[in-house]
Amino acid sequence: MAASNIHFGATSEDWRAYTWSYEPDKTADWYGKHGKPLPELAPALTTVEQNKSYIVKLECVGCPFRVRREGELVETWQEPPQENSLLMNFTIDDSKANLLLNGDAIAPLAPMPLHITTYQTPANLTGEIMGKIESMKMLDESWAVGTKYGLFELQYEHTQLATEVPYQDWVQFDITTIHMRQTHNPGSYDLDKDGQKIVQLLVSREIVDSKPTLMIKDIQLLERKDRAQPVTMPCGKKAMIKTEFNPLQWDYYGKFGTTIRKVHVILWRTAEFFEENALPLIIVSLFLGGYSLGRWLYRRSRAQAVAQVKGDVEAARLAPPEYTDELQTEN
Repeated sequence: MAASNIHFGATSEDWRAYTWSYEPDKTADWYGKHGKPLPELAPALTTVEQNKSYIVKLECVGCPFRVRREGELVETWQEPPQENSLLMNFTIDDSKANLLLNGDAIAPLAPMPLHITTYQTPANLTGEIMGKIESMKMLDESWAVGTKYGLFELQYEHTQLATEVPYQDWVQFDITTIHMRQTHNPGSYDLDKDGQKIVQLLVSREIVDSKPTLMIKDIQLLERKDRAQPVTMPCGKKAMIKTEFNPLQWDYYGKFGTTIRKVHVILWRTAEFFEENALPLIIVSLFLGGYSLGRWLYRRSRAQAVAQVKGDVEAARLAPPEYTDELQTEN
């Protein structure tokens, strides 16, 4: 296939522009050997656009590190694992007034199941590479290049809390477990170590140019014990909505153990049966239909014949007797 027919991403169709995403990172020894200073590391929070878009490099405390090497089909786990982080892009979608996380709506929260994935990078990711991740939109759904970074499914808790300020809410996103469900070397890890942080955003609903929009007023990385607490409503209930999602509890048909999933299984398997057996079912239906029509026509003709005979007999019974010349002579 010609290179011109391959789509790489939203910013460039030249494969050479993406080599940084799959070639090995330069080491400290490389910089020393070439007489270059060590590069600055990417911060934990990168501002893409003020109040609109941010990239979070969330430390994954104690997490195993997934290794993807150029030219190798099977990924492995690094032993011992280096310190690593998870990349999360929080962006306001002005067209729908939504807050997106790696392209998926989390405020308002999209219907379940909401599968969210994230890349794992070394904790010492450089500012230069982070700049390329941001400018070339690696965290956007348009990205179509395989990278050296492991891609994990997220198990998470999503909490939205009302504040005392009208039209302002806290959105808390807490990654509880990361999952790798590939055929080779799958694995999961719970993010339950001391010091593990969550992301907390203060989101404001405002009217800008006569259109409703969202703005990120604040974004914080903090430990679970330091998260904002919900206010109490006059009825005594907490003003919050909490949603938990575990991708291992869902499949194509729905969440395991629910009635709606059972209904979906029955409907889909019934549809698959008819789809796979469409031609035989049509032939059998035509045969049975023709057979039924033939029997109906046969019974109808028999009924008409019987009715005709009965009609003739009744007519004969009701007809007056015929008088012959012999009867007249005798009289």
